Amino acid sequence: MKLQLKQVLLLSAVILAGCSSKEKLVLPPVQNSIDPDVVWSTSIGSGVAHYESSLTPIIVGDTVYAASREGLVAAYNLENGKRKWQFDLRKPAGSSFWRGISDVWSGDNARIAGGLSYGYDKIYFGTENGDVVALSADGELVWRSEVKGEVLAKPAVGEGLVVVATGAGTLVALHPDTGEERWQFENEQPALTLRGVSDPVIEAGGVIYGSGNGHIGVLIAERGYQAWEEPIAVPKGSTDLSRLVDVDARPLVVGGTVYSIAFNGELVALELRTGRQLWKRDYASFRNMTVAGDTLYLVDSVGRIYALDVRSGSEKWSQFGLNKHYLTGPAVYKDYLVIGDNKGNLHWVNRQTGDFVARQSMNSSGFYTEAVSNGSYVLVQSRNGKLVLLQTP
Repeated sequence: MKLQLKQVLLLSAVILAGCSSKEKLVLPPVQNSIDPDVVWSTSIGSGVAHYESSLTPIIVGDTVYAASREGLVAAYNLENGKRKWQFDLRKPAGSSFWRGISDVWSGDNARIAGGLSYGYDKIYFGTENGDVVALSADGELVWRSEVKGEVLAKPAVGEGLVVVATGAGTLVALHPDTGEERWQFENEQPALTLRGVSDPVIEAGGVIYGSGNGHIGVLIAERGYQAWEEPIAVPKGSTDLSRLVDVDARPLVVGGTVYSIAFNGELVALELRTGRQLWKRDYASFRNMTVAGDTLYLVDSVGRIYALDVRSGSEKWSQFGLNKHYLTGPAVYKDYLVIGDNKGNLHWVNRQTGDFVARQSMNSSGFYTEAVSNGSYVLVQSRNGKLVLLQTP
């Protein structure tokens, strides 16, 4: 029954997308006042293609790590984009040459999802096939473990654990060196949810998670026991679609405060230790948010961009120029927010005022996930697997 309901949701999304496309949305005019430079570009397989996959790259030191849905994971030199190594999950150690050829021709797909994480000198990721994989920093397979359910979110790494969230609502903690299961926590899921899962976050001895039933909670990392759980969205409306309350955005933890937002719900600030509500505001989203200094930045469910004071939730500015456009979450880079859209444009926004300062047409396949930045560079990955590193003076 759950699979059928998800299919209904996907069909509805397609219909809504078709309706919105007839509106012929027009991008607001922008006079570029900055000119971001492309440092290098390359490709990693076929990316995520048309799938709704939140597969994101990472920057660690002088290396970029990226993956494609079909099973390729690669490392690139940050300065020049030269590939250091590539690992193919479809060709496990010990498999024969002819088995590898057979897998490729049969369309075998590892279905890597969620994104890459780094910790304990390893790269971790999960797949829709229920695999969790650890690679060494030089691209060798360390371990591969199976969990029950699709791993749709980026693993959390810390406190001696690798924690993954599955599409079934289960959180599974694994040993970072062996992949051995340490504990498991099951969270009840509603019959109908969005296709996606909130990335778990490990902070201050706790595992912070969002759920498909509109809750945010914390587990004690050592044992997996629940410390607290609070609702941030309550199902409303007469239809299943209107009652969706997923918490799919990654929780943010800053100075002992958890910030979380729900689809058809609210933005809340909660005390990490107790779950006590500090403030809540009427914003809703399924996209990841970001924080810089005393400002929280978010893109809501319909493409409006906001900057809020983290202490009070008061609004500093709003930008409605991309309303009804399908956008990624925002990434902070120097004095700007970098936001992609599903047409392949990158929108550069002044962080202080909310004004557009540049637009770049990057890739016709479009963007589904937010950019990543290490402060010196900003990195984007398009649906077709193209990686582009950019920099401003």
